[in-house]
Amino acid sequence: MIQRFREAWSTTEAAGSTPRRLGLLGEWAVQAADERLTDRYFRLHGLDTAGYGARRGEGDSFPYSPTRWRTLPRLFPRGSLGPEDVLVDYGCGKGRVPIWVASHFPVRRVIGVDMDRDLRTAAEANWERWSGPRRCESVEFVCEDATNFEVPDDVTIVYMYNPFRGEVFERVVDKLRASVVRRARSLRIVYSFPLMHDALVAAGFSVVRQQPNRSWVSTESSDSGGERVPPWLPPYSATIYRLTGAD
Repeated sequence: MIQRFREAWSTTEAAGSTPRRLGLLGEWAVQAADERLTDRYFRLHGLDTAGYGARRGEGDSFPYSPTRWRTLPRLFPRGSLGPEDVLVDYGCGKGRVPIWVASHFPVRRVIGVDMDRDLRTAAEANWERWSGPRRCESVEFVCEDATNFEVPDDVTIVYMYNPFRGEVFERVVDKLRASVVRRARSLRIVYSFPLMHDALVAAGFSVVRQQPNRSWVSTESSDSGGERVPPWLPPYSATIYRLTGAD
């Protein structure tokens, strides 16, 4: 967050006026304080998912970075998931999103996928310690490269917090499409900071809803190519896509 602000501040054309810069700094400071308080609450219930760092593995994967707590209710509002839903979280890390979903929604099951064995072990330990509500008891963490993970044909919703891009992302999307072909159904993707937007649209996914990034400042970069052009703040904090198979 500090690095992003420094980039925005130093890029006059992108950041705009000084009041705009100060406004961004103030908003990020409030968000950071809120995150710390919320994380303390979840830690008291056994869920330790904080931290950033490298993810073991090669290719187009991004380092581990947990979804912010304050974002989750906006991504998954009340009533958005039900008993027939099965969620897969690609790049689940220490299990923040799978455990949060399982504690808030009576979904059929939740699957977290991550190629880093240490992160998978941490996620399993978090689920074992979790003393908060359990509206879903079926939570599984899989240590596997996403391109090798066979998508279950009952999955109805996929979450991605930019775990990978490029060819890896495209291969995963191919597997999701193949699953919908095998068993016709509606499949949603909740994609935070959708750098690979064009790949999803090209694969036949339609946009259901987009959430503007309130901290966004204009940039020359595309929101699809994943190239880091300061201040690398996409205009949308999340986009929800849908693919519906024919009966």
